[in-house]
Amino acid sequence: MKTLIKKTTAKLLLLTLCFTLSNCKKDDTAALSPEAQLQLQLTKGLEETLKPLNGSDPSLSSTDLSILDNLGQAKIVGMGEATHGTHEFFQMKHRIFQYLVEKQGFRYFAFEYDFAACLSLDYIIQTGQGTIAEYMKENMKFWTWKTEEVQSLFEWMQNYNRGKPDNQKIHVIGVDCQFTSFSIVQLIALLQIYDANYANVIKSRIGFYANSEFYKNQTFSTIQAVRAYVLPILIQIGEELKLKAAAITQATSPETYQIIQQLYLNITQAEILQYSTIINDSNSQLFRDQFMADNTFWIFNQFGDGKIAIWAHNGHVAKDDAYINNSGFSMGQHLKNKYGDNYQVIGFSLGEGQFNSTSNTSGKLEVFTIKEPQVGSINELFVTPKANAYIVNLSSLSLKNNWQARLKSLQPFLTLGSLFDPSKLSYYFQPIILQDQFDYIIHFDKTTASKFL
Repeated sequence: MKTLIKKTTAKLLLLTLCFTLSNCKKDDTAALSPEAQLQLQLTKGLEETLKPLNGSDPSLSSTDLSILDNLGQAKIVGMGEATHGTHEFFQMKHRIFQYLVEKQGFRYFAFEYDFAACLSLDYIIQTGQGTIAEYMKENMKFWTWKTEEVQSLFEWMQNYNRGKPDNQKIHVIGVDCQFTSFSIVQLIALLQIYDANYANVIKSRIGFYANSEFYKNQTFSTIQAVRAYVLPILIQIGEELKLKAAAITQATSPETYQIIQQLYLNITQAEILQYSTIINDSNSQLFRDQFMADNTFWIFNQFGDGKIAIWAHNGHVAKDDAYINNSGFSMGQHLKNKYGDNYQVIGFSLGEGQFNSTSNTSGKLEVFTIKEPQVGSINELFVTPKANAYIVNLSSLSLKNNWQARLKSLQPFLTLGSLFDPSKLSYYFQPIILQDQFDYIIHFDKTTASKFL
């Protein structure tokens, strides 16, 4: 936009001139500037398409989510977030997953957290033995997920499963792979069932890394020597597990052997990520997205009769690589390439508000505020007088006047991860082709920060 007039001010002016476009006289609209007329058309098209939300509270009725009924045809649904610290985003994803479970038959919740860590969590959710609160206090490493909103979702899953047969229960399965601590402990524990002596051999080889991670305190200049020691051990373990496949399966079960193999895979994935991070490899993010996609493939292959909802950042679930600088595939693009239209994505947008993030300058966790969306951004266009919170189907919106040009061309759209520098706000309004990324957008005009435990 050429003008610096804020869209909210422009809308007030337009609403003063006419309450709706249909009630405006021809002379009224003709008197407006071309920019104001375009804004009226965009706002009218958005308001005709969007479905207002009653709010984000998971206890609300699900009647306002009927626009998502078509997701029942999908096998995998990605649920994003524009920040890692927004209360409304987290609550809304709880609402959506609850809806997908109760109305669409979804059974698997793929979480942006380590596979092994989620094994323990899933055990609590399945059996009811133990409390979610205690688990999160002791095992949740990321501040992003150590919140009341995430705890509430897991507690709902636990309560949903009570009294149900196993084939009707819902599961949480981790698709991330950043730590070795959980994976190594779980691997050794499961191998104890097969052969205590062999489990102790594995413990003697890699048990140390359950507490220290592979490359803790290593630097660019020291890590190569450590890796030269670590890699041969991991390769040897992998070869042994393949040779022992039949014996382990017979002593435990086919399912247990598959979990053992997945734990080993996660350990090797974590090693690559930790190494890449320290040597400042620009491919480290690409590795992580590839691994998260691979881990989702594993879930789908293991439980082919179940539908999967994925909780991750907008950038991970997005259907193309724009979020990682066009240098490789996002997790979502891997999923799209494999499953086509059976993979659907819900992205999240905000106009203004508070959120939690780690300061990019101080390194401390803080509450930040965005006072208004960037002028000319998609976020600004999504602010409308009709609804403070809503869902919109982007395919339907693209049929409205002038919207296709916005949705199918590069436009600024807010996305930020676990680090934030408020002095560089414009950096976080990244140019993306929105309709190539998402199928639906959930927008909140104003947000609040997530609530830490």
